[in-house]
Amino acid sequence: MSAISYNLFADSSYGRISDHPHHTPHCTMRLRDTFFPAESRTFTGKRWGNVISRSLHLCGMAVYTGGLYFDVAAPLLTPWYIVTAASGLFMMGADIYSNGKWIFQNRGFLIMVKVLILGILHHTGINPTWPVLAIIFFSGITSHATARFRYYSLFHRRQI
Repeated sequence: MSAISYNLFADSSYGRISDHPHHTPHCTMRLRDTFFPAESRTFTGKRWGNVISRSLHLCGMAVYTGGLYFDVAAPLLTPWYIVTAASGLFMMGADIYSNGKWIFQNRGFLIMVKVLILGILHHTGINPTWPVLAIIFFSGITSHATARFRYYSLFHRRQI
């Protein structure tokens, strides 16, 4: 990509990007390419790591949500919460590592919203049972939605 066609600094007082006093093409491009590579990355064991993490996530969430619903004491639910959170973090990390654009696609953005809602619930006195069930319901819809929906970005107003 030429310096002229990729104008990070649109200030018209500089003829070319390389003339801009803060221009660091290698650093800027490497950072961008690190988080948003042209081709999504993978790693050895990613598929099975995701399969195992997703299964642990479903098991942990099933026990945790059932415990909320049936009013089980919080200390008994803590290990299941940890399993759910850890497996979810692994899946998020794998997707973000593959390509940072995941965060901006509905599939990633809605998970971030879900985590935010769960965090808010944790710090309020609201009974989390029904909100957690609603999150599971909408997560099922989102994860089984069409690719057109999952890869759509509200920020870009198109699929990315």
